[in-house]
Amino acid sequence: MRDTQLCHDGDPGFAVALRAGLRATAVNVSLLTTRDIEGRYHGLAVTTAVPFATMEPSMIVAVAHKASAYPAITASGMFCLNQITNQDIELLDRFCRSDLRASRFTSADWRADATGLPYLENALASFFCRVTSAQVHGDQTVFISKIEGVRLGSKSGGYDVDPLIWINGGPARLAGRVHA
Repeated sequence: MRDTQLCHDGDPGFAVALRAGLRATAVNVSLLTTRDIEGRYHGLAVTTAVPFATMEPSMIVAVAHKASAYPAITASGMFCLNQITNQDIELLDRFCRSDLRASRFTSADWRADATGLPYLENALASFFCRVTSAQVHGDQTVFISKIEGVRLGSKSGGYDVDPLIWINGGPARLAGRVHA
């Protein structure tokens, strides 16, 4: 049986226990895309996007200040969250590694909406968001945004494709679904 001792901030084992606990939390992976004032595309992979409030459809996302897309988000006030699938590992790699930044938008699967925001044509869903407020928290900013548009991709609703889930440092598949 594992040690169930409660760890608190300041305890020697807190950082280790925190990291292990957070790694065991399954999260959805999305590609956040935006454009700067000159129209250049920027993007990053995020695991912190959370939808909320359907009366006023909104999305929360946290972005590190060191992310190359951070200045473009703050300047434009817009971003698109593209939900990727378990078949998009190669694309995810391009959005996670700064040395592959130049190849992020080279695929023919990228399009632009009327505002110029890049979106992934074959994403499960793309949410077009306008920032309504921002809260600095340490080395990140939490952006709260209004969802102004949604586009369902061709893979959306299909049971042969799963959203990309990340847990314990790697991709995972959903175990199964309950069909009503």
